[in-house]
Amino acid sequence: MKLFKFEAETTPKRAEGILLTIMLIVLAVLPTALISRPYTLWVLIITMFYIILAVSWNLLLGYAQLLSFAHTGLIAVGGYGSALFIAYTGLPPVVGVLFGTAMAALTGLIIGWICLRLRGIYLALATWGFSGITQLLLISEYEITGGLKGIHTEFLLPLRSFEAPHYYYYIALAILALCLISTYKLIHSKYGLYLRAIGDDEDAAAACGVDIVRLRIFIFTLSSLWVGVAGAFYVHFLGYASPAIADFLTIMVTVMASAILGGLGTFFGPILGTFIIWPVSEVIRAYSAGLQQIFLSILVLLTLKFFRNGLVRAILNLYAKYKALK
Repeated sequence: MKLFKFEAETTPKRAEGILLTIMLIVLAVLPTALISRPYTLWVLIITMFYIILAVSWNLLLGYAQLLSFAHTGLIAVGGYGSALFIAYTGLPPVVGVLFGTAMAALTGLIIGWICLRLRGIYLALATWGFSGITQLLLISEYEITGGLKGIHTEFLLPLRSFEAPHYYYYIALAILALCLISTYKLIHSKYGLYLRAIGDDEDAAAACGVDIVRLRIFIFTLSSLWVGVAGAFYVHFLGYASPAIADFLTIMVTVMASAILGGLGTFFGPILGTFIIWPVSEVIRAYSAGLQQIFLSILVLLTLKFFRNGLVRAILNLYAKYKALK
């Protein structure tokens, strides 16, 4: 049974590639105008962090129709894996990021192998349980993880992030560019076609020879890899890791709202949704953290009511109507 019904892809591959190139160029030159506004750079860095999470989650639900809540647990695996690795080995944070990424990808592979034969709500509950158990372990094993206090870790660069945010901005942009380019190549390859076929009709795709379980495990592992990169970068950007990175309300709700608002099953949907949600949420949070959650909840409900296929689909439909009138 499908979780959402999507229309056929209407944005040409070439147009998406051009838009992606323009977006990355704009993001690359943007710090030159914001060099005297470090807080704005901070907001953009965290926005790119959430874009990676939303894009990787969109691969699961938007294309493969896998409702997973494992992201928060995998962020913790990548972040804490990196922080603890360099704490015990004394190696540079860059090596820790690679280790945390590998740990998250391996964890995703194991979860995929165990859980991806489940469907619908059963998969959602299994992955939610994984994230919940991960957060409880981070709190209970305080001798290793610091418990609720968390642990301090090294910054990714010799300079701290609040001293030179523009350096961390370009590292975040490089990670984001790799994530977006690889995702773009994937969804426009034959494997992307297989994913859409599975999302449209799983039984028909299987009858045509698509190895559904193997493809889903691959996608889940790839998604976990990017989540691990994001989590490892995040803790070394802040210089601190706490169980809050595995919290459903503070992380997962933002990821879900971004992907749903922009448009599940579209390449630019999670990007657009995150660029709207996170900066606005940050402004609202300055007044009240409680209002932030209310804002996200209302926004998701309004999107599902009036823009069921997201803003990107709505924009494409308006453009199609405009072309038809000419």
